Amino acid sequence: MKNVMVVDDDPGVLNTIDLVLRRHGYTVVKAPNGHLCLEHLRQGFRGVVLMDIMMPGLTGWETIREIIAANLLDNILVCMLTAKASPGTEGEGLEEFVFDYLPKPFDNVELMSMLDNAIECLEP
Repeated sequence: MKNVMVVDDDPGVLNTIDLVLRRHGYTVVKAPNGHLCLEHLRQGFRGVVLMDIMMPGLTGWETIREIIAANLLDNILVCMLTAKASPGTEGEGLEEFVFDYLPKPFDNVELMSMLDNAIECLEP
């Protein structure tokens, strides 16, 4: 199961990550905001959720809170994308729900390494 949902409000980031992951055999679902991420999870998406922190509407942290509240954590791992130097205080108390962080800008080797590790943890 090499499923990744990319949650980012930047179309360039969504499309670039989609292209890179598909070249490496991943199945990619794109969500331009937290609300659509939640909808995909409710519809049964399972895999890695690669989530931007800073998004309009629901931030990445707010989306994680909604995922927890809706009990949608089964068979997913959340990895965060961040343009911030540190994750900040908004996510305090949610660290246990985040598998890894990847700072922007990132290179494809870092991205693939993080996702490969996450996928390996999800596989039985």
